[in-house]
Amino acid sequence: MIFKLKTVTIIIYSFSKQNARKGDAKIEDFNKGGIIAVIDIASHSLNGNAVTTPEIAKRQNISKKYLEQILSSLSSAGLVRGQKGSNGGYVIAKNLKEITFKDIINALDANVLSNVYFNTRGDDDVMIRLIDNSLWSKMSSYLQEYAESITLAQLCDEYIKNNEIEHNIPMYYI
Repeated sequence: MIFKLKTVTIIIYSFSKQNARKGDAKIEDFNKGGIIAVIDIASHSLNGNAVTTPEIAKRQNISKKYLEQILSSLSSAGLVRGQKGSNGGYVIAKNLKEITFKDIINALDANVLSNVYFNTRGDDDVMIRLIDNSLWSKMSSYLQEYAESITLAQLCDEYIKNNEIEHNIPMYYI
């Protein structure tokens, strides 16, 4: 799954760049931060406790202000829910198995998984139609299907597993 996730991230990066208008903020950073934030919240709120913005910002090295913008988009999409009070913070709003990678990406930037095509010479150009229909259309479909097949539960499990492996290396003293 790790290799495929890296591939999807690379493809999303390419699509984001292609769909970005001149002067737009770095869309890929916003998407990356959003994916990281959702996985962080999911993996750190499994016990039912809300996760605070400062905790996420510190763990993931993301600016608190930037993170608040990201969480606003995720909250508007119904993926995370803010809780007020002394034990306040963010929790995942749905069952982890019901949230797909596609849901997360679309909450952050609906253009990333949109159909990609180019049409610079006109509709009557055979080469452009060939490339649009045989390459971009199929690649867009594959990316959308793949993103829909991955759940937040899978991403969270993979993160927890890799985090445990990384931090449970035995220490030998001489």
